[in-house]
Amino acid sequence: MSPSVSRTLTIIAASLLAFDGAALALMGWWGRRFILGLVGIVFFLSSGLVLLYWRWYRGRLDDISAARRALGEEARQMRELVRDSER
Repeated sequence: MSPSVSRTLTIIAASLLAFDGAALALMGWWGRRFILGLVGIVFFLSSGLVLLYWRWYRGRLDDISAARRALGEEARQMRELVRDSER
């Protein structure tokens, strides 16, 4: 999945979760229902966790791709070394 698609889907998911959380919190506050408001606050805060986890996930993917590039470079150098030693 491309980074732009991943970013778009993550932002949509976090936005929907934040909206639902804010709506539940307001309904709990207006209706004087503590548990509903608490659930809304938890949903709203979890939307931030979705964004934080996505950033961590993208960082890990970048680390993996850098390690793969380094491994490819090392393999290329080893092939050249073997090719040179055969001569």
